[in-house]
This record gives sequence, structure tokens and C-alpha cells, in this order.
Amino acid sequence: MLQEVLLSCTWPELERLAGIATGASRARVYVRDLGGAGPERRLVLCLRGADRAVRVEGPVGPVAEVLVARCRAAALDVAAVHREAGRPQEARLWRARARRILKDGRAARRGRSVRAASAGLPTLGRRP
Repeated sequence: MLQEVLLSCTWPELERLAGIATGASRARVYVRDLGGAGPERRLVLCLRGADRAVRVEGPVGPVAEVLVARCRAAALDVAAVHREAGRPQEARLWRARARRILKDGRAARRGRSVRAASAGLPTLGRRP
């Protein structure tokens, strides 16, 4: 269950996981065990090359929206920690990262953006 899986806390991994979920990357998702036993056993989503990583089989599509939302929530959590610690610059950076994940997720649901489809040329309100 994706709700029970933890996310990595580094920006490059969060960014790549969000990119995989929005379809911007065709990379594979991996998972690794944190070593817990019993019902409290915890797994962490990660990328290829992580220690003891096992590739997740099957399509990511059915859980893509949840993964994007969790990546965005993780970025906002980091922003809140920086804000509480008195580091407003870092908090703004992480909020901007969360906003970019949100925009990428919306663009993925909508399809290609007008700007991407028109190569930045004006289209007079129509999709080319």
C-alpha cells in the first residue's frame, strides 16, 4: 500500500519520483526495506542504485496521483521545518519546489500544455 511506504527526504529523489508519477520520466521506481520486523516494517521509495533496492513491478499509473500528492506534501513539510527553524530562504525554496510539483501534476492530467505544444508561439487561445 503506497500510504504505508515512506518517501526519501532529499530533493533530487523527490523530484525524480514526482517526475516518474507525472510521466515526465520513464525511470523505474524501487523500494528498500528499513529493516523493521513485523507489522511496523517500513519501506522507502527510492531510485535505482540505492542500497538493497528492489524494483517495483507493474504500472505506476494507478498510484500516480497519490505519489505526486505525497511528494508535494513532503516538500511542504520540509518548508515548514525550515520556516519554524528561522530559515525563510530555504522555506521559500521548498515551497517553490512543491508548487512546481503541483503544476507538473496538473499539466500531466491535462495533457501537453499550450506553450509546449506551440513551442512558445502565440496560438490565439487555441491548441495547435
